[in-house]
Amino acid sequence: MNELRRHKMTFKILVPVISAFVKLKFNYKYDDLSKIEGPYLLLVNHNMELDPALVGVAAQNQLYFVASEHILRKGLGTWFLMTFFKPIIHMKGKQGMQTVKQMLKTLKEGHSVCLFPEGNRSFNGLTGEMLPSIGKVAQCSGAKLVTYRIEGGYLTQPRWSLSLHRGRLKGRLVNVYSVETLKQMTGQEVNEAICKDLHEDAYKTQQRERIAYKGKNLALGLESTIFMCPDCGKIGTLHSRGSHLFCECGFDAIYDEYGELTDKKENKYTVTQLDHMQQEKLVQMRKEGEGVESPLFSDKVTLYEIDTDHNFASVKEGEMAAYIDRIECCGKVFSYQEMQGMAIYSRNAIILHENGNKNHFEIKADQAFCALKYLYLYQTKEKVN
Repeated sequence: MNELRRHKMTFKILVPVISAFVKLKFNYKYDDLSKIEGPYLLLVNHNMELDPALVGVAAQNQLYFVASEHILRKGLGTWFLMTFFKPIIHMKGKQGMQTVKQMLKTLKEGHSVCLFPEGNRSFNGLTGEMLPSIGKVAQCSGAKLVTYRIEGGYLTQPRWSLSLHRGRLKGRLVNVYSVETLKQMTGQEVNEAICKDLHEDAYKTQQRERIAYKGKNLALGLESTIFMCPDCGKIGTLHSRGSHLFCECGFDAIYDEYGELTDKKENKYTVTQLDHMQQEKLVQMRKEGEGVESPLFSDKVTLYEIDTDHNFASVKEGEMAAYIDRIECCGKVFSYQEMQGMAIYSRNAIILHENGNKNHFEIKADQAFCALKYLYLYQTKEKVN
């Protein structure tokens, strides 16, 4: 079977099945994209692992998705994805010139492309920063630009959660920009339009609509995102069980069906608020020079070196420790100044790139592991300098 025909047939077969599933399971309602004539570049905010399925249901017609490089190590899953969807592969944490070239090539060949321009799922319920080059890419594509916003995704599947919660999902067609319209805009104006179109604040929406997202063990895994206790300020002392997030200092809060935490003093928090608090605290710690001689935090992890063929070159187990200027992991030192980039994929797996090293590294640990605190500490160098 012709490759393109196989890809189109896959969509034709799977869309009705997936559509029935997401409508029933997640109360998914969506604006139809099937009447938009392609090719087009489809940009969507990113909160759930199921986002490509939600977008595919709305589009109905075949799309080529941009996907993270780690899917190339999924065994049979890799074969299935590459055979029937052939996603455009992007390496997280690095500039994606090859990714952009493949996107433009695919669009010029007359096929629509879907990209989640944040490059990552939201950790705190807010749409993240977009790739800075996305406006220029849209202008150079020679295709329409379609912006699509999924609402309710964060509270349906929080980045930290070990389960799915049922409330409501909504897919909204925000704008369709013609090729002519894009030519009349600057790259910065396109970027600003994309950011505005895709911005989603899960808790602001909750204040307006008050939707319950029901499920079991609602707080389980939350310490993989919220790493700093709001009471004692210590890092790595929070734990989750059932609907509770608690600390060794006595702090105990219940995470409810509306995504809010209420502690024993009746103080209420959102994940967004707690996340902003811990980011600000890390910046303060860096300014005050903490973490020079002794690590700010550490974890037991496994370090994987990945070669240029996407295979495991080496595997080591040991301790990962974060200092103000470096990460020491399983006997290897990663200096922030010599790192080309850091990113997170899935719930809590870290990707590291070193300057001059064609291979890259992945760091994984147990379900409670918080990769986010290492990423935030790495990012403080830009906020402090």
